[in-house]
Amino acid sequence: METAAPAPAPASERAGRRPRDMALSMLVLLVPVFLLVGFYRYLGHEEPPTIDTTEVFGSVQRAGQFTPLKPTDLPPGWRIASATFTGGVLRIGVTAPSDGAMQLVQSAQPAATLVPAIIGTGGTAGAPVSVGGTDWQRHDDGRPGERALIQTSAGRTVIIFGRATDSQLQRLASSLR
Repeated sequence: METAAPAPAPASERAGRRPRDMALSMLVLLVPVFLLVGFYRYLGHEEPPTIDTTEVFGSVQRAGQFTPLKPTDLPPGWRIASATFTGGVLRIGVTAPSDGAMQLVQSAQPAATLVPAIIGTGGTAGAPVSVGGTDWQRHDDGRPGERALIQTSAGRTVIIFGRATDSQLQRLASSLR
């Protein structure tokens, strides 16, 4: 008796799929995603949370290098977005309405060391500005498109910089206590 050759294995179902099937599958998956994003935007998205700076300011005080100035009584729509204290440098990220993004930097380092490290060596010093009875030095274009206010006092250098208007920088400076 002769044995019959085994029958060829049926082609797998995957081999019969076409690119059109893949596109339809992707469409089925993407439609709900786009609907969710659309509803989220239509219903209005939530404001990002404001960061609690208590622990960071506590770290600065425990380090004892300088007494930090804290932003207080910021106008509605302003928020503290980030806060870190590393290497003796306190950084507070602040956002204001109309895309104002600023950073408040404080350290016991002298201005001659801290300013180039934070805003670079380029740019030009502008006219002094008095904010709430405190003298600040304007600094333009240390980083392209950014402005800065710099204040030095005994044992502390304060820099406020970012892509913000002069009035936003001055408003943040006036809130420091």
